[in-house]
Amino acid sequence: MAEARRRLSPDDRRNELLALGAEVFGQRPYDEVRIDEIAERAGVSRALMYHYFPDKRAFFAAVVRAESERLFDATNTPAQPGQTLFTQVRAGVLAYLRYDELHPHGAWAAYMGMSRSDPVLRGIDDHDNDRQANRIIDRVTAGVEPLDSKVERDLRAAVYGWLAFTFEMCRQRLMDASLDADYIGDLCAHALMDALARVPGIPADLAEAVAPDRR
Repeated sequence: MAEARRRLSPDDRRNELLALGAEVFGQRPYDEVRIDEIAERAGVSRALMYHYFPDKRAFFAAVVRAESERLFDATNTPAQPGQTLFTQVRAGVLAYLRYDELHPHGAWAAYMGMSRSDPVLRGIDDHDNDRQANRIIDRVTAGVEPLDSKVERDLRAAVYGWLAFTFEMCRQRLMDASLDADYIGDLCAHALMDALARVPGIPADLAEAVAPDRR
């Protein structure tokens, strides 16, 4: 039976529906979820549900987008005085894993969205990769001499490849919580340092920052 409908602002109601959607999509396959079920569990009419989201595809895309925004904010770990680049990257990976621990259903719904071929969902994925890559590149190149176009291209490609690797390692831990978070944090941070060290022509100060004795 649907709960008695509570008075909420439009933004609060929409956020409530997105949170419920993350829970449901994180537990069951997309094709098994009915939009009427979401409305019933939220205690709202089907018409109100469609007022916010025109169809299930749009609702799912909104859920994925909201979870992606939350993850992006959660992994924005500020650099601390005296931290090495390795330690900063490791902290970001551990923040990613903590987010998955705190929001397992939402994280899984986002993982489902990223793996789908729908162009809207792929657009969300591309946007998130661009933002994460830009944030990492800004961090690793802070204070170093400007990169020439070829070095910047190669470095960017390495960062995108690393994001895919880290994404998969975090997904594996979401499926198997016995995987040690510190192990994954170390593995992913070392992987980025190794990848950056192999970019031809990186400035000497960046080469020094990613060197083994700086980890």
